[in-house]
Amino acid sequence: MLGFTAYFYKTHSMIDGAGQFKTNEILLAYLEYDFPDLRELLDKCKSFERKLHYPEMGDENIEFDTLIQKAFIFYDKLDAMIEKLPPYNKLQVKRNRLYKIMNDHKYLFRNDLENHGENYWPPEFYDHFYTSNYYDDLDADMYDSALRLNRKLSAISKEYRIFVEDCIRVKEIYSAFLEKLHAGKEYLDAKETADIYRRFLSEQENRINTYARLEPSGTMSETFVPLNPEGDFVMYERYKFSTIGGFLYIDLFKGLQNHYLPRKCGLCGRYFLLEATAYSPFCTRPIKGKRGKTCRDMGHRKTYADKVNSDPILLTYTKAYKQHYARYLKKRMTQAEFREWADYALELRQKAYDKELVFEEYEEKIRA
Repeated sequence: MLGFTAYFYKTHSMIDGAGQFKTNEILLAYLEYDFPDLRELLDKCKSFERKLHYPEMGDENIEFDTLIQKAFIFYDKLDAMIEKLPPYNKLQVKRNRLYKIMNDHKYLFRNDLENHGENYWPPEFYDHFYTSNYYDDLDADMYDSALRLNRKLSAISKEYRIFVEDCIRVKEIYSAFLEKLHAGKEYLDAKETADIYRRFLSEQENRINTYARLEPSGTMSETFVPLNPEGDFVMYERYKFSTIGGFLYIDLFKGLQNHYLPRKCGLCGRYFLLEATAYSPFCTRPIKGKRGKTCRDMGHRKTYADKVNSDPILLTYTKAYKQHYARYLKKRMTQAEFREWADYALELRQKAYDKELVFEEYEEKIRA
C-alpha cells in the first residue's frame, strides 16, 4: 500500500518509517524527478484497471494469462520508480503485490496447460494463470473467490493509477501554481496568496479530470498528538494519507503559511527550496566550470547587468563610475576626490530619473 502516516509541526514533517523532512522537501523531489511519459503511463494504468478482472465473456479466459503477465511487468516498473521517490525510498514498499494477490486465488487457475495425472502436485506459487472458465462456470464458493479477487485487482490498479495522476498533477498543476506565486520578487502576504489561489482555482472549475485541478487525492484523516522528538512535548498534527497526493497538498499549504516553497532557478532552470530566508530567484548550486560560483552569485550579477543594459540612465552612470574608479586606481584622483565625485554622480542620476535633467545634459555632466 502507498498510504502512510505523517506528523506536521511548523516547518517540518515526520513520516512513520521514513524520518523527518523539511516542508515541501518531498514536493521538490517530485518536481525535480525526470519521469517517463506520465500520460502514457496513465493510459496503461487505465487500460489495466478496465481489463484486470476474472474472465466474463469472449476471449477473456484465453487471453487472461497474457494480460496478467503484462501487468506483472508494468507494475514492477512502476514499483521501481516509486522506490526512488520520497518517502517510499525510505519505506519498505511491498513489491510483487499483484503476484501475491493472484497466488492467493490460484485455485481459480492452472499453472500450465498440460494434462496431469492424479499424482500431480501443483507448485506452491504459480507463475502463470490459465483458465477456460467464465463466472457462470464457477460454483458458489469459487464465484465468491472470484469476486474477492476482482475487488483486490480493482483496488491495486486504482492505487497505481492515482499515483501516476498525482505525479501529473505535480508536474502540470503544482508547477503552474508555483510559477504564479513567484511571479514577483518577494514573498507574498496572506491576502496576496489568497487572491492568486482564488484566481487559480477559478481557471480549473470546468476541468473534468481531478488531476488537472489543485486538490488532494485519496482519503485523509487528522488528529492531534503530543510528541517530543527534540526534548519537550509539542502538539503535532497527525494525518493518515491513502495517497502521496493528499500529503503533497497539505504540505504545500503548510509551506505557503511559512514561506517554505519550491521555485525554479532563474539561471539553471532546476527547482530549489526557499526556506523563509532572503527571497532569491536563484539557487545555490555550484556552476560547472565556475570555481566557487553558484547560480545565485552569477544570477544576481546577470539580473543587475540586464537591468543596467535596459536602463540608459543607469548604464551611463555605471560606465562613468568605472571610468572614474579606474582614474582613482591609477592615482589620477585622490580617494577624497573620488568620493566627492561618487556623491555628485548619485545626485545627477537621481535628477535624471526625476526629469530635472534631460538625458544629454546628464550624460555630459556625469562624464566630466
